[in-house]
Amino acid sequence: MTTKWTGVSLENVRLDAAAIAGMGFRPDPSVALPERVEVYRILDGRGEPLPCTPAEHERWELAAVACLGRLSRALEDFYRAHGGTMIEIDLVTGRGSRYGIGRPRRWPGWERRAVERSARAQRVLALEVGRAVEEYGPVRAEVALRVAEARAARRAAMEAEQRATRHRRTVLDELALRRVWHHRSAGPGEPVLVRRVDLPGPSAEAVASGDSVTEDQEPVTARELADALNALAVRAESPVDIRWDERARAATEAECLAGEVRLTFLEWWHDLAGPSWRPGPDGPAPVFVPPGQRASAPRPSFGGTGMGGTGGFTGGHSYGGFGGY
Repeated sequence: MTTKWTGVSLENVRLDAAAIAGMGFRPDPSVALPERVEVYRILDGRGEPLPCTPAEHERWELAAVACLGRLSRALEDFYRAHGGTMIEIDLVTGRGSRYGIGRPRRWPGWERRAVERSARAQRVLALEVGRAVEEYGPVRAEVALRVAEARAARRAAMEAEQRATRHRRTVLDELALRRVWHHRSAGPGEPVLVRRVDLPGPSAEAVASGDSVTEDQEPVTARELADALNALAVRAESPVDIRWDERARAATEAECLAGEVRLTFLEWWHDLAGPSWRPGPDGPAPVFVPPGQRASAPRPSFGGTGMGGTGGFTGGHSYGGFGGY
């Protein structure tokens, strides 16, 4: 079954019978004359989005047009029944024109005849409006039900997305607050080695550099690490070579996945450090801005990570925070 999307709008179509009858109108308390009729207009590209099949779209549209057409003819007849001669009403397009109806001639018995004529016209109009509403009723109920279902589905999808976003934020915040990260450079111009101290045994890079965690090298959180590396990239006179322990990257991705958050290490790092990082051979690498161009570079935006958490920033480089060793 082919599904398409259409737009619907529930409109209160105003009948305004008293204004149409003009000075010939005499209210009859015994007649319940409807003032408005609710009709779902089918609007391609506009209105509230609603899934339907092409056959449903056509049937809904034809039913609305038929109802409005019948109401238009009933109002025109109502006008003529009150002595009017020139009128055109098209509730489908909203267009119409008419000449006004003046006061009836004051012949003997004119008021009684005016009351009787208006009462008959009101009864006929009420009957025609009732039939039009009754015939349109099944389609109106069908569209109303479909609209309610579509709204419920959109609301459920939005709530599920919000729950997923909150869960994602909770998992990433918990990981970002763990003090398991360590970074160290052997000297100016040397690569910056980044590893996790909670993984068993030293990394191959640490062994090669002779680096080890001592008492004066306290592990930091991921956010503190992000501040430190961003600040290092801002101060650097040449591209910074950051080498991430492969085990640290794999462990972080595994922890995200264990929390039902599927992220690559680069995506996880973007959440903490901002988008000004690119994939490198040994993990995320900061985009290098030459010193002469930094004055004209966009200023960083502080106040939250790219996914809405606390700490970090949304773009550019960080100028404060943890400064490294």
